[in-house]
Amino acid sequence: LLALWLLSHFTYYNESEVKHLCRVLYKDLLHYILKETTTPGSNIEDTLKLFFSKSNIISAEETSGSGGFIAYIFRQENQLPIKQLFNFSLENIGDKIENVIVIDDVTLTSGKDGQMYNFWEKAKLKYPKKNFYLLTLVASESSCEFLSNTFDLKIVTTVKLDKRDKCFANESDVFSSFPNLIPIAKTFAEHYGKKIGITDPLGYKDGQFTFGFYYNTPDNTLPIFWGQINSWVPVLRRYHKNYRTLKFLNHERFI
Repeated sequence: LLALWLLSHFTYYNESEVKHLCRVLYKDLLHYILKETTTPGSNIEDTLKLFFSKSNIISAEETSGSGGFIAYIFRQENQLPIKQLFNFSLENIGDKIENVIVIDDVTLTSGKDGQMYNFWEKAKLKYPKKNFYLLTLVASESSCEFLSNTFDLKIVTTVKLDKRDKCFANESDVFSSFPNLIPIAKTFAEHYGKKIGITDPLGYKDGQFTFGFYYNTPDNTLPIFWGQINSWVPVLRRYHKNYRTLKFLNHERFI
């Protein structure tokens, strides 16, 4: 019953919803730009053209990472020009570019343990005078606060998560009607998280989140939803990044 209760509070973003988030994210970016740069009597379209003429959109990860995937959908859904505006990586930013817009799907971990920390440290060191924007579909309140204060980032996100979205927090929406069930439900999730063999049984850095996308599930989400070790069958699969194994064959039948 506890497992079914947790599953009933899992948020699944399908393909249509991810496309919708990309459209909303672009509109929110436009509002942010106009709020920061528009002067009385100025033409909105001219303001945006000037801004984007000095801007590059890049991914914080490798080309094959989730950031690149979201950048592809973001460009399609908002009918943006592929030339000049989109760039390969941080290394290719030109001198005339003033605004670097970095896009990703999630930004959830605050502090130096966050996966984006090393990227932003390198980016600000390499380009101290450029304006940096972070576009992310889903972000935690704590990670936004940390990154904006540490690196002077301008962050735009469609979904901002707080303590109410952490499954076993006292403020949790999942157990708002049954707070007495939080201790036993947390013990349940920790027990099976450890049984699966996950280092962080409640999600990376105690994430405790309960959501995933149709293309992947963040490791900050409870591992009982996505774990695949020790014969555990996941509700949604998580595709881990392969940084070590140089393997190019997976028992292909006809080779």
